[in-house]
Amino acid sequence: MGLNKNQSTNALYLFQGKIITGATKESHTLEKNGKYYNQFDSVDGRITDVKIVSGYEGSQDVALTITDVEGSYTMYFGVNSNYFRTFARSIKNVDFVKNIEFYPTYKKEGDKIQTSLLMKQDGNWIKRHYTRDNMGDMPSALPVEVNGKVTYDYAAQNEFLINELMGKFEKEKLPF
Repeated sequence: MGLNKNQSTNALYLFQGKIITGATKESHTLEKNGKYYNQFDSVDGRITDVKIVSGYEGSQDVALTITDVEGSYTMYFGVNSNYFRTFARSIKNVDFVKNIEFYPTYKKEGDKIQTSLLMKQDGNWIKRHYTRDNMGDMPSALPVEVNGKVTYDYAAQNEFLINELMGKFEKEKLPF
């Protein structure tokens, strides 16, 4: 598996452009709020399960099971995140029978933070199916003013992308 280390947990989380797993004080590469984690740049394997689960404080998370000959990991990331939107906008171009390498990214410029979850398959970057120039049937995010600042409501878009993801996975997953 692309984590390039042995670890005792199968839960993976995305944090500031890295894949993180729980760790001990003696073996960690990141400490955050008194907890210890190991960081990885990517993970690769075949998607063997996709679920939408309850997340932190009532939010929804994607639970993506990634399997290869060494074992399985479940990677969690929020539905209301750019990690989800970049992943789900590309999912129509993924072949679920083949391995995929997942690369989270993180970029901060001033107050603006940009994250994404990029994928590579057969040595090629997977392109987004839905883009700003080609939205297809995907609903647009709706601008909403909050405390004098414009933000965006992605609820309808996220629901559309969840349906696309789950539909494609159910249609193409292997029976074992």
